[in-house]
Amino acid sequence: MGITTKAIQRGAMTVAAVAAVGALGACSSGQQGNPAPAPQGTVGNGVGVGTAPNAGTSHGAEAKGTPAADGSGSANAGGHPNCTNLKVTDKSPDLVPGSTTQMRFQLLLTNQGSAPCIVRGFPGVRLTGDDGTGWDLARTGAPVTPVLLGHGEHATADLTYATAAPITGTGSGSGADSGWHPTTMTVTPPNSTNTQTLAWVDGVGLAKQDGATHPGTYIGPAQPSGAK
Repeated sequence: MGITTKAIQRGAMTVAAVAAVGALGACSSGQQGNPAPAPQGTVGNGVGVGTAPNAGTSHGAEAKGTPAADGSGSANAGGHPNCTNLKVTDKSPDLVPGSTTQMRFQLLLTNQGSAPCIVRGFPGVRLTGDDGTGWDLARTGAPVTPVLLGHGEHATADLTYATAAPITGTGSGSGADSGWHPTTMTVTPPNSTNTQTLAWVDGVGLAKQDGATHPGTYIGPAQPSGAK
């Protein structure tokens, strides 16, 4: 699918600095994980988070733009309300390049409303395991990009998770029965109360690091589909 994104044009911006945090990886004793952007705190109780890690105040007009024609959404910030009618779906996971203990998949946030709207920030994600315990995922320090969605268009958010055992072959774990096994994933889109529950995407056990400072499992912000 061809992807078209439009850069947000802004005037001068005053940026409130936040403390930088170290590279993210699996930190629980005995667990493995690859370095990644450090999380900026936990999402907490499945509530969608709509503020950027480096929040600032815009001074000047923002480009209004129009929705993309290929269903992908466009990087855009001005002149439209927040999306309140987003359907959450997911794609199949793949190994993170260069890793044997981290997998990644995309959450798709699709505008079901009739009018264009903006999705901005981090989805709230809570995993529930077969043991009945839950885990509110941390969010990365990646920058927030407002995404303009027309009807039927989608933004994506990357969810990365650390496995309890190295992955061998194409998605099967060498120790699939070890670790913590989520059964459901509860997702709240940014700036929304429209919480949705999906079946978890994988049968491989996770390294449950809900108490770790730098867990190997985390959620990224909404971004235009196809963004790197």
